[in-house]
Amino acid sequence: MPIVVPCAAAAAHAGGVGATALGLGMGKADLELTQELFKLQMRQAKRLWTADWAENSLRHGEQCLQSAQQHTESQAMAAATYFQAEKLASQAIKLARDQDGRAYEMAWRAEVRESLRDELTNQNNRFNIVMLCDTVCLSCVFSLVADGTPPTDTPQIMLNCYVFCLGFSTLLFTISIWCAVIVVRRLHEHTASTLERKLFAQSEDLQRVWQHQLSENLPTGPDVMHLVNQAYENWVSEYLSPLGNCSIHLLSVGVVAMFITAGLLMHNRYLIEYHASVSVPILFWSMVILTSATVLCMKFSEDRKEKMKLGVYNVSGRDASATDTGPYAKISKAAKELFSDKAVGLSSVERMEFLNKREKAERDLCAKSKSLHQRVGSLIKESERRAKTRKDILNLLTTADEELDSLPEALTSRLNKVLHDVDEADTRTAALVSMHSENMASLESSSNWNQSPQRPDRQMQPMAPYPTDAQRIPVSLEHLRMKLGGVSLTTLLRLRNLSDEPLRLKSGVHLAKGAYVKSLNAMDPHNNSVAYHLYPGTEIPPRTEVAVAARSGGGWVPTSGIEGELVYTNRDDSWVFRIKFVNQLVGNVRICKVQAVPTVEETSHNPNLNDQCWKITRDEIDRKANNEVVVTFDKLEGHEAIKAVSERLRSQLCLKSGYLLKNIAFGLRLQWHKKWFVLTPTELAWSQDMASESTSKIFVKDIISVKLGSDIVKKNIIEIRTRMEGSDTYKLAAESPKECYDWIQKISSEAGLYSEETKLDDVYRSTSKSSDSSVELNGSIECVAGDFGTQVLPI
Repeated sequence: MPIVVPCAAAAAHAGGVGATALGLGMGKADLELTQELFKLQMRQAKRLWTADWAENSLRHGEQCLQSAQQHTESQAMAAATYFQAEKLASQAIKLARDQDGRAYEMAWRAEVRESLRDELTNQNNRFNIVMLCDTVCLSCVFSLVADGTPPTDTPQIMLNCYVFCLGFSTLLFTISIWCAVIVVRRLHEHTASTLERKLFAQSEDLQRVWQHQLSENLPTGPDVMHLVNQAYENWVSEYLSPLGNCSIHLLSVGVVAMFITAGLLMHNRYLIEYHASVSVPILFWSMVILTSATVLCMKFSEDRKEKMKLGVYNVSGRDASATDTGPYAKISKAAKELFSDKAVGLSSVERMEFLNKREKAERDLCAKSKSLHQRVGSLIKESERRAKTRKDILNLLTTADEELDSLPEALTSRLNKVLHDVDEADTRTAALVSMHSENMASLESSSNWNQSPQRPDRQMQPMAPYPTDAQRIPVSLEHLRMKLGGVSLTTLLRLRNLSDEPLRLKSGVHLAKGAYVKSLNAMDPHNNSVAYHLYPGTEIPPRTEVAVAARSGGGWVPTSGIEGELVYTNRDDSWVFRIKFVNQLVGNVRICKVQAVPTVEETSHNPNLNDQCWKITRDEIDRKANNEVVVTFDKLEGHEAIKAVSERLRSQLCLKSGYLLKNIAFGLRLQWHKKWFVLTPTELAWSQDMASESTSKIFVKDIISVKLGSDIVKKNIIEIRTRMEGSDTYKLAAESPKECYDWIQKISSEAGLYSEETKLDDVYRSTSKSSDSSVELNGSIECVAGDFGTQVLPI
């Protein structure tokens, strides 16, 4: 029994171990099978996920491509819509600008005609009042003739004086009223539109400005209004003022003579008829003398105010620039914007690039250190102080009155050149210590995105607010005119330099007649007493106006007129500017001629001379005894300079020259004088001989007819007719038929009077085949403006 139990236990244990081993073997096989199944499932899931991802990626790519295509099409459509809208907007802006431009021009034309209408009405009312006063005074005189009988015992000398004063007053009133009638008659021949066209035809300055506005597409501005008023004043001074002033003067003297006549009549009656005491006529004579003196004093006082430009005769409104300031400043600014392309270029790519470059350049220009700025500032101040000290010392040494009178012209020119070189050296010294950035220079060169690339917009300093004299003292023109008005004969030249470089005086310190006003006590712009030095200074600073005044010889009684010439030159002596002014004591001759001449002839091979050109113009403010002229210097650059140079070279081109006989246009026209004629593309000029500087001219654009004429004395006659009113037909005589036809052909060709240029050549060839080589051509050849079918019928 005890042996059986251990065996059973061992057998049971062995069975459990075997079962355990069997279970472990089966579990391992199941685990391996499970692992293989899991791996197969993972591979299958990976394949399915890869397939789904590839399908989804393909679909996403297709969607992206479709979206990109739709976006590209939408962007292209939006760009096309934008460009179309921009084009339509530009067209709408241009159309609106053209319509507004026409309305603007018509408004200016209406303004000009309204101004001329007011002037004509004013002149009519003025001389109607003069005629009314003359009529009333003349009726008073005739009442004295009818009823004013002196007593029978009047002394012979008193009777003679009475009759003389009576007849003299009648004469004065009659001539005065007839002068006023002639003036009113001349005024009634003109309406505002007629006078406007006549002024435009007679004023060369107005035609030049108008042509410049047409060629450059510029708006009509206040300068045109000023030129129209100036042309009207010239027309009034030429055709109305002589008779009008004579009528007023005769009226004033006639009133005095009428009062003296009444005094003589009452004097004789009181003493002879009424046997009054001497005190009674003395009382009446005192009233007569008081009235006559009052009338004469009022007249002379008003004449003096007009000469000194006081009160209502003040012309200070013309001193300031009519474009930048004044009542037309806003409309001028609006007109410039209207006639420019600024509105169209606001959204251009160039503008965006310009803004980006400017922002980058401004960031690059930031200062790295404040000490550098302080050092540069101190150096600049020191340089300016030294330059000012040197200039003051040189002015003290060279502007004494006695030295100006004693130095010859050549030495004065050399002295001014030395002073100019010293000033230039000081300027260069100041520029060397100034800090300039290359980025700023490149910025300025590229900052004109909406300007023409041929002429960049120059950033120039503003004009000086007041004119200066030779010592750079600010001048009050109002007080200066008052002081100069007290002198018998004066000429005030206002030299205005609009360029950015100084102009040096070359000659003109001495006058042929008269003398410069070297010292004149007046008030400055701040109402302080100051002595003005109105002789020509050494230079005209840039963007500054310098006043120069000359007076007649003698004291209160003038003994000579004023005649002189000022010559200036620019920085590099490449241009010479001549200003010749004449103010005669007798003859009412007041002339100011200006001329800008290059010292080196322009050539197409020298671009430095072709890209800049100087212009000098004059504006006569007053053409009376105290003559006042504004002379303006300006430098053109870019395409304007090239255009001006080409026009000047074209005007200097000689197409034909030679001697012709010119008929004298008065009397029986039997006198012929030999003149030297020169034909250029712009004018037909003639003078006494080839070396004479005094010339007369006919502008080619004014010629409306050139034909072969006839005369009872001469043969080979050329008849030229112009569109200028009041001008007669010009008759010229050539030496031979060939010369005659050659002149007619060249003049007609330049004037554009006919289109077939071979007509005259055919005529000359047909006549040259004649057996008689000396045959005279008395046919009817005529070239008329606008008539392109002119017949050429040689005989």
